[in-house]
Amino acid sequence: MKNKILTVSVAAYNLEKLIEDNLKSFVSSEVNDLIEVIVTDDGSKDKTSEIVERYAREYPDTILLVKQENTGAGSTVNSGLRHASGKYFKMVDGDDWVETSNLNILVKKLKKIEADMVITNYETYDDSAKKIIGSTKFQIETEKELEFKEICKNLSLDMHNVIYKTSILKDNNIVLDNGFYTDMEYLLLPIPFVKKVVYYDMNIYVYRIAREGQSVSLPSMQRNINMHHLVLKRLIKYYEDNKNDLPHNVRNYITNRLGDMADTELMTLLTFENNNLQKDKIKDFFNEIKLSSMDIYDKFKRGKKEKMLLFSNFGLYNFVSKIVINKF
Repeated sequence: MKNKILTVSVAAYNLEKLIEDNLKSFVSSEVNDLIEVIVTDDGSKDKTSEIVERYAREYPDTILLVKQENTGAGSTVNSGLRHASGKYFKMVDGDDWVETSNLNILVKKLKKIEADMVITNYETYDDSAKKIIGSTKFQIETEKELEFKEICKNLSLDMHNVIYKTSILKDNNIVLDNGFYTDMEYLLLPIPFVKKVVYYDMNIYVYRIAREGQSVSLPSMQRNINMHHLVLKRLIKYYEDNKNDLPHNVRNYITNRLGDMADTELMTLLTFENNNLQKDKIKDFFNEIKLSSMDIYDKFKRGKKEKMLLFSNFGLYNFVSKIVINKF
């Protein structure tokens, strides 16, 4: 596949009932000749590969299937990047899809720009209610090349918002860990190399929520908390290794995101069995963040849960734990 403007890396695992929604949103577009969709099947046990193979035969210049043993979501992004030939690169999970009409417009715009990062909006689709329940939007200037360091203080990006120039990822050897919760690596590892940004105020990505088995469900978060912690540790070290070379606003952007990530891990820790052993694990978690990076710890400790635990010297552990559990 040559002369592509956009490479889309699709992660697929046991999605035989959903993967066609994803693929149809690309092949129905007017820009098939300008995009490539690299689907990495992460060891599915169902008919996901068969479905993707059928699309790859029908659209050989647009769809590529890569099969691998089950090694985790991060590895599928690495796979997509290894095979990428497009000028720009985007992640799309296999149970999500894109707004085809807006994709047509976006790809034509991508032909004409050279920004390091492109930001778009995304919609959230509730799978249980079967409808769109919200969308993102940013209060920054549109359709103009901007300095990331000047606008990042107003941003809180998700994976669904972001498109990178492929060379930013390849030339700087951006490689994600295998496993879950590597979205934040995708968002933060390239940031030291991102200078110019363009924002298009259009909905591109449709993010499906409320689906059984998603990695953001509580059972999955509990089961995979060690992977979440490894990713958090890696990103904290990455920040500490690079912070002296980063503008103040960019440092603030990264520490805000990692403070939020630490808060998510604390929330998960608070949902386990309520006992003294778990309480000690949470104390150790606070100390680890503090010792690893005071910048990130300063952001982390501003949360309501964190303030109550620290103010009470963890005496309110039972109370805070119950509040968090009741939210689920």
